[in-house]
Amino acid sequence: MKIVRNTPEQLVLRSVPWFIAITLSAAFLAVIAFGLNALFEGNMTDTFWGLIAIPLFLALFLAVFVRRDDLLLDRSRNLLELRHSTFRGRTRIQHKLEHLERAMVQSSRTSKGGTTYRIALVLNGGMDAGTHPVTPVYTGGNGAKRGVKTINDWLAQGINLVS
Repeated sequence: MKIVRNTPEQLVLRSVPWFIAITLSAAFLAVIAFGLNALFEGNMTDTFWGLIAIPLFLALFLAVFVRRDDLLLDRSRNLLELRHSTFRGRTRIQHKLEHLERAMVQSSRTSKGGTTYRIALVLNGGMDAGTHPVTPVYTGGNGAKRGVKTINDWLAQGINLVS
């Protein structure tokens, strides 16, 4: 996750899968171009695949795998907010910031023997006490570890703001 804002009052992290979104969009456009070319050449089988079947498949992948996840921590409003945006719509989950105990790294083993990671939040109060992942997917690299460190460092500041 990328740090969008890090002030004593507010921390905002964002995850946007740009590589997947751009790759799927480019493939979508290339297949449409192939289908239009096949249409102009009179090849109806390739037209079907290039203008209907494969674009529907790629559109489904875009709708399922491309999502933006935002984590907002706001001391002045005592707010922890998770926002998820997809082609199908937006959702927003809110908790009281005072219930956030810490962030942690969750890991998963891949079929090839590697390990992938994601950020999870540990809530110690309210109706949703427990561990909640910030994103539904695990990723490689150090992004989750950096995000967890950033969140925990921000929480450790312990600044009490008065509205």
